[in-house]
Amino acid sequence: MTAARVSVLVVFFVNGAVFANWAPRIPEIQNSLSIDVATLGFALAGIGVGGLAAAPIAAALIRRFGSRWAILASGLLLCTAFVLPAVAVSWWTLLAALVLLGGADAVMDISMNAQGVLVEERLGKSVLSSFHAAWSVGAVVGGVTGAAAAGIRMPVAAHFGVVGAVLILVLAAVGRGLLGPEPLASASDDDPDVRHVVVRPTAALAMLGAVVLLAGLMEDFPQSWSAVYMTTEEGAGPGSAGIAFVAFSAAMLIGRLVGDRIVDRCGPSTVLTGGASLVALAFLVVLGLSSFAADLPVLVIAAFAVAGLGSSPLFPIVFSLAGRLPGVSSAAAISIVSLISRMGFLLAPLAVGRVVDASGFGSVLGAIAAAGVVVAVIGWFYGRKFPVKTA
Repeated sequence: MTAARVSVLVVFFVNGAVFANWAPRIPEIQNSLSIDVATLGFALAGIGVGGLAAAPIAAALIRRFGSRWAILASGLLLCTAFVLPAVAVSWWTLLAALVLLGGADAVMDISMNAQGVLVEERLGKSVLSSFHAAWSVGAVVGGVTGAAAAGIRMPVAAHFGVVGAVLILVLAAVGRGLLGPEPLASASDDDPDVRHVVVRPTAALAMLGAVVLLAGLMEDFPQSWSAVYMTTEEGAGPGSAGIAFVAFSAAMLIGRLVGDRIVDRCGPSTVLTGGASLVALAFLVVLGLSSFAADLPVLVIAAFAVAGLGSSPLFPIVFSLAGRLPGVSSAAAISIVSLISRMGFLLAPLAVGRVVDASGFGSVLGAIAAAGVVVAVIGWFYGRKFPVKTA
């Protein structure tokens, strides 16, 4: 099981590193295509469109071949498609590239979480937060790499090509350590859990879906828009525009490294409420600085770090709770919450691009803070209605 656990950690790392390398280079790609923020938001929504379209494919692949082969196939496609946005020649080719990228990411995301749940079950203890911590390590490393590449003005295509090739080699090196076909892969379409969970979702699953929908907005803004925000609102240069995302990702990593212990001590609903409250507070601070035209980029970066700390437990807790819902197939529940989270990542770029174009970043920051408050309330209510025993 040690080899399997290490392999899954590396897979999560690779997935996190891909999009983190992409985030700091978004302003350059936007400038090279001469598109405004609304058009950029429309193109970025391609990630969500691809994810929504590919989620059912992920479930079928896992049932047929197991999560191991689904991870390897989608990981290869993800690292290859990663280069395509760098060679886009128009907004619609960028959109097409991001649809493919989002689709590959969705399949990899669902399969690697399914593999993570399998490892967790065989180990007999909670380790899912540590896997998501590995994703955050990849995000930090990728963000630093992307910011450094932007700082030295390395051509985006060369940067993405090198990173994609390296990550493919890394995946190939750990592929044999992943667990082979599991019971999840052989789940029948006639399984009542799988057949009815979509048409009759439990209240608990609906609440978890609401959390990941809003968490998608809270995580997408730092990933897709922080560099644009720092450039347009804080006057940051190419090399420093990505620092806010790096701060967000680094704080998220710290939170996920200690997440399992905190959840065991305080309970998942309490941690959901506390984490979402931190996100709301952080973006209210950024909103306040923006409203008073305070040119304090260090405080903005610090607020993004607080938001990263607050966001860190949201997805691991939801996936863990979904995998343990009584009367619902673990695989089906994970697929559903992942699909709903993709809706959040689809809607967020569209909404942010339109709102920023119409009224600036202030309205967006307020909306994200409100989303944090809503998730905090859901976490509190979930704990009262569906109490979960901790270790």
